[in-house]
Amino acid sequence: MSERITRLRMRGGTAAEWTAANPVLLSREFGIETDTRRLKMGDGTTAWASLPYFLAGADVRGQVSRLTSYQIPSAAQSVYRAIGATGTLDTATASGLVLGTTDPMGLRNSNGNTVLLRVSGSVEATAGNNNSLALKLAVNGVVIDATETRSVHASGGQDAKLTTTWMVSLPANGEVSMQLANLSASADIIVTRARLVASQVQL
Repeated sequence: MSERITRLRMRGGTAAEWTAANPVLLSREFGIETDTRRLKMGDGTTAWASLPYFLAGADVRGQVSRLTSYQIPSAAQSVYRAIGATGTLDTATASGLVLGTTDPMGLRNSNGNTVLLRVSGSVEATAGNNNSLALKLAVNGVVIDATETRSVHASGGQDAKLTTTWMVSLPANGEVSMQLANLSASADIIVTRARLVASQVQL
């Protein structure tokens, strides 16, 4: 029995080319963005721009960090404040997430679709001796109470180290970020390091 090898080549173009052409793919026809490696599958009626991505070749992901100190002005005790400092986006690994616009230490969903993300945030900070600091994740500026984590900043210049992780459903153009609060006093918070990482959860 002889074997027959068949080669299949999908329709392809850059994301910009697909957007400009906005074709209607046949039912079960695949199209690939050659620059992002993301796929869409047609249904015979829906134009490209309105189709969801199909098991994206490059998952939606992004990470932003800040390694230089930044001061968050004092707020009332236990009031959460955005970090607000501009972070550095790791553009080499980013796909579908960009630096936040409301909070430049956050990540904004530029994918065009709602995505389920696993988000991890970590902060090292200080706010005076023996103060308790707390960290929460936030979506579009609204904190997620279930993500709260706390740490006591001891004396002697030691930083409180806070980490939190949660799964977040982030709509198109939505932003995920971190917010801090001083639970012990109304005092400035000095953030010495911060990092936010998000990656898509495929169901």
